[in-house]
Formats: sequence, C-alpha cells, structure tokens
Amino acid sequence: MKNLLVPELSSTARDAAILPLVVDLDGTFLKVDSLFETFACGLFANPLRSLLALVELRNGIAAFKQRLTRVAQPDVDSFPVREDLLAYLEQEARTGREVHLATAADLVIALRVAERFPIFKSVNGTSGDLNLKGQNKADRLLQQFPGGFVYAGDSRADLPVWRSAKAAVVVSSGRSQVGAVEAEGIKVERSFSDTPHYRAAWLKAFRPHQWAKNLIVLVPVALGWRDVTLEGLLRTLVMVGLLCLVASLTYLVNDIADLSSDRKHWSKRRRGFASGAIPVRDGLLAVGAILPVACIAALLVSPPAGLCLLLYVATTLGYSFGWKRIPLFDTFVIGLLFTIRILIGIAAADLVPSAWLLTFSMFFFFSLALAKRHTEILRAAEHGLQKLEGRGYQAGDESLTLAFGSAASMASIIIVVLYLVEEIFARQIYHTPAWLWVAPIAIFLFSCRIWVLSHRGRMTDDPVAFALRDNVSLGLGVLVAAAILLAL
Repeated sequence: MKNLLVPELSSTARDAAILPLVVDLDGTFLKVDSLFETFACGLFANPLRSLLALVELRNGIAAFKQRLTRVAQPDVDSFPVREDLLAYLEQEARTGREVHLATAADLVIALRVAERFPIFKSVNGTSGDLNLKGQNKADRLLQQFPGGFVYAGDSRADLPVWRSAKAAVVVSSGRSQVGAVEAEGIKVERSFSDTPHYRAAWLKAFRPHQWAKNLIVLVPVALGWRDVTLEGLLRTLVMVGLLCLVASLTYLVNDIADLSSDRKHWSKRRRGFASGAIPVRDGLLAVGAILPVACIAALLVSPPAGLCLLLYVATTLGYSFGWKRIPLFDTFVIGLLFTIRILIGIAAADLVPSAWLLTFSMFFFFSLALAKRHTEILRAAEHGLQKLEGRGYQAGDESLTLAFGSAASMASIIIVVLYLVEEIFARQIYHTPAWLWVAPIAIFLFSCRIWVLSHRGRMTDDPVAFALRDNVSLGLGVLVAAAILLAL
C-alpha cells in the first residue's frame, strides 16, 4: 500500500483542510462492496429469500438493499478496511476535524460500520426510496454542510459529489482517477493508491496447485489398462481438464461462503475474496457464467462421466452451503468428492466399477480429510481459539479426529490388500503381480507419516498438497509406480 501525497497544497486546499471530511464506504473506506457482501451472506444463509429479494429491484435499488439487509446481516466487524486511509482519518479526527460517513450502502450497514469505527460524527446511507449515490449524495451533503466539505471517494460515480465539494480525497488503484478529478477543476487534498495484484489473486484463488488431485481420475485407467481404448483415454483426459476448471470454480464458491471465517483465520485472511483483492461480485459472475458451460461440455464429452461431474458439483455446493459445519460429516463429504473423481475416470473410460477401489478411496481420503481437520484444531488451540470458525469443531476435538482418522487409515490398508487378493490377482492382469504388495506397504507408511506430522502440528493444512511437496511422500509414490511397471 502506497500513499501519494500532493506535494504542495493550494490556498483552496489548505482552506479545505479545516472543512468537514466526508468519506464514502464501499471501495473507499472499505476494500469491499457491502451490497455484494450482504448478497453473498444471504445467498449461503437463506438462498431462496436472497434470490427472491432480486424481485425488489423493480421498485428500485434502494428497496432491494433494504430487503436484502432484512434477509442477512454480514459480519461487518470482519470487513477489510484501507488501513492507510483509516490512519489518515484518525489523524485528522485527533486534530479536531469532523469526519462523516456518507454511502450508497444501506443505512443499517453504514450504522454498523460507524459503531465499529467511532471516528464518524454522522452517518448517511440509503434508506426509504432514495439511493444515496451520485447527485443524490451531493444534494444531501450540500444541505448538511452549507459551508462546504471535502469528499473522499474512489470512482467516477463520485464525480457529482466531488463537483459539489471544496476539495477531494481520492482512493484509487492508479493515477488515472486523480487525473479525472483534477480535469474537473477539483483540488485534490490527498490521494491514496492501492494497487492490488488482481491477476495474481485470481490465479491463487483458482488453486492450480490443487489440480494434481484430479489426476486421481486416471487411477482406474492405470489399474484397468487392458480394457482402456484410445477413445476412452482421450475422453478421460478431457474430463480431467474439465474437472480442474469445475474444481477451481467450486473453490471460488467455498471462499465466498467462508468470507467471515476466513477473515478471522491466521492465514486464510490473505485469500483473494477475504482480503478484498478480488470483488465478491466478480467471483459470483465467474461462477455463474462458466460453471454451467463446463458442466454442459462434460455431458457432451461423456454423458455418464458428465453426470458424475454434476454429482461432484452438487456435493461441493452442498458442502459450501452447510455440510462443512457438521463435524465428521464434512470430512466424509471430502472423501466422497475424491471417490467421485474415481467414478468420473471409470465412466469416461467405460470401465467396470470396482467396489474394492471405491471403498478404499472413501476410507483413505476420509482419513486424510480428518488429518487436515486435526491440524486445524491443533493450530486453533495454539492461537487460543475455542473453536474453528465456520466449522463445527471445538478446540478439544483433537482426540476425536485422531481416533477416527487413524482407524479409517488402517481400514484403508486392509481394504487395499483385499482389493489385490480378490480382484487384481484373480483377474491376472499383471505378469508379475507380487510386485503390487509394495502398494499397501507404501500407503501404510504414507498414512503413518501424515498422522505423525499432523499430530505434531508440523504439516500444512492440506495433506494432499503437502504430499506433492514432501520428498518422502513423493518417493513412496515413485516406489508404487515402479512396482506397477515391474508387475506389468
């Protein structure tokens, strides 16, 4: 964050320094837009009422904002603010200058922000049938401050207000907005430049490092290689690509659903939506526009695999909308999502489903998901928290996750042994199947390593992502791959 201070103030700007300073809320004082934050909050708290609130737009944007605030109340205390602007306002307030809040956001939201920051002497917001934006805001402020005022805003929508003000404080991502204000003949008292790394934030939000998980789709192809056709292999590869896209979009949904809890988390608060680097509006538009297209494309590539992908989307949305707050069931859902990936591979390659493989997947990934929760619980306790925000776990649940997770891990080892004995060896797919005994041994060692590190608090939050960076885990994976090749 960088402040751009106008080097020399004119006499008009110096006189303006004693005038009341009126501050806009969305995009200026806050890094976020409270309207879309409220809509997102309502969408996950009460989807039907939030969507029905859109009908109120026929009566104007002010009526829509009022109805939306009756549906849901976002966690205003967690809204990210522009710290440099806040410091400036606090400094001005200490010198005796009046600071006021005027926003197009609903008055209820504006008042709650003012409660959080007592520097504001008065609050104006949208109420009744008047949307306090543009010229409406300018007229209100001219009436309230007949002696003049200085206005802090961030966009071209604020130009009517700046024209009515004695001077401007500009919050912008570049010099272009400052130039636009100065071109109107408006003196700039001070400007603040915030240059978020928008593209980098989007790339991180899409979680490309998580795409490696989708290679699980190829597991049935590798195990049933004799029955795989070239066409089936190509369909499977295309489904891997579509699954990567769909998974990234569902990560966006989950991040928007977790806004409040992420902003209270020691590391997740730096995520794109939580930090304000990516507007919630952009995330909702991206998901709404791209997700249906990806699902239709999957159905065209392979109807059975496309249906499995739709099941994946539905399960992920169920997780984001509430299942993640149910202890243990949330980790069951994560295990199910990994198993659906295997089903996508089976359907795309037109293979016969293996009950042993699917059961192993459920137990194994259920165990890994519990290891993730176990780590989060331990870290929450280290930070003095009594519960996991946005989840149903408490700080004392580490013994619960340890017991269920280690039991599921050992069950997965037994199942993979039975899978080898009852199915793989019986079908005589491999020339030297004895090499495959390396697989359960490697899985056992990997599971033990994950749980030891998780219990010691030395593992990252995501065991799968950890495994992709861990030399020991990668070595075990290479060992299994070598064993399969030797068995062939």
